[in-house]
Amino acid sequence: MKKTLLKISFAILFFSMLAACGDDKAKELAIKENKENIKETKRLEKERIRIEKEKLAMDAEKLAMEATKEKDRLLALEKLERIFQDVYDVMVSAKKTYFYDKPDFATKRKAFLVQYDEASILRTRNGFGYIEYYNYQTEKTTSGWMDLTDLEPTEHGD
Repeated sequence: MKKTLLKISFAILFFSMLAACGDDKAKELAIKENKENIKETKRLEKERIRIEKEKLAMDAEKLAMEATKEKDRLLALEKLERIFQDVYDVMVSAKKTYFYDKPDFATKRKAFLVQYDEASILRTRNGFGYIEYYNYQTEKTTSGWMDLTDLEPTEHGD
């Protein structure tokens, strides 16, 4: 785009210099070059507009895909929460799963359970279950949120 504008500027300068000299042949050449530059500028502008439209279409498609992905994620969370709806006891199915202060991955704590540990689940929210774990060795209870994908039900209520 800058090169085209530069060409146009030189063409105008060239045309004005030739006009001052009075040479008809040189004027014709300058006019011809000026017309070609204008034509090229229009072509480039059309190409820029086409590319911009293409970019907008791609951005819209990306947004639609992200919305679909988010919708699918929320449906999966709802399904997972329904599985644990009437469950009171759970077992850790992952090798290691961490406790969270809130049902949010950004609130991870140092405390964790390991595969086959059993605990009680009190409620679910946002794909997390609020867990209470009693450690018989230390006689202490640890509670907090855990990722439901790391757990499996061990008992269903009536």
